[in-house]
Amino acid sequence: MIINFMRKIFAVMSALAILCSLNCAAAKKSVAVMPLENVSGYDEEKVAEIMTEQLIVAIHSVGTYTVVERTQMGAILREQGFQNIAVDPDKAVELGKLSGADYTLVGKVTMAFIEQNPTATAISTIGSALGLGGISETAGGFVNKFKGRIGLEYRLVDNKTGEIITAKIVEGNKSGSSVASAFHNACKNAADNFLKDLDNINPFRARIAEIDGSNIYIDKGSESGLRPGEILIVVRETEPVIVNGKVVAMKQSEVGKIKVVEVSSDYAVCKTDGFFDDVKKGDIVKRS
Repeated sequence: MIINFMRKIFAVMSALAILCSLNCAAAKKSVAVMPLENVSGYDEEKVAEIMTEQLIVAIHSVGTYTVVERTQMGAILREQGFQNIAVDPDKAVELGKLSGADYTLVGKVTMAFIEQNPTATAISTIGSALGLGGISETAGGFVNKFKGRIGLEYRLVDNKTGEIITAKIVEGNKSGSSVASAFHNACKNAADNFLKDLDNINPFRARIAEIDGSNIYIDKGSESGLRPGEILIVVRETEPVIVNGKVVAMKQSEVGKIKVVEVSSDYAVCKTDGFFDDVKKGDIVKRS
């Protein structure tokens, strides 16, 4: 009898777990990332491929979106006569629909180049002029020799309506110890800048649920795409905005910043870490 009872409990718990996972999955929007086109003139065939991969990794990292697997997307492209190359923007939405995604991301790399890092060059020049070659070599060892820049022009389209949700140009600008690392770092920086725009579409908003010493608990976690290390802005609602006799919004003022140190699925722990001003329970938390 006890065994049957335990089996029933296990069955109920399993069903709840499955239901929870389905609900979580249903809350996430999916994105079909199309292979980017390289029109930058940079003589490197993997420019668009690397930038595409960095976008996929960035979207995955947010947590509030899922990305159509590259193998699945590749199979759809081949079935439609594309060989994993840049897709005609006019056909991208139809391909995105075939994948079952909510959104389709299509774009092109418009700028890409690697140059000598001006800081490293300056150190070398000054050291040579002063006859301090050895010192300049030592100092130069702490400065990356190359700097990469990349420009990305993209459109994010709603597959249900065909509406362009956002269309922008973002850039990445980062240094690296080698040509390859500088370029990868620049692509990652461009992908991070893309994420800021993506957050404006589905903005993060939480509230401070509790404060215990320097620990600040907010009511959103990894399911909302929150990651350890993020710096969040704390704002406070002050007075209502009234239009035609109706309250249409609340005025807000920034009161401080907090840093995310620990993340669970539905809540996070933050620290003031020197950013403390006057945060209180009930204050609103946003991304910077």
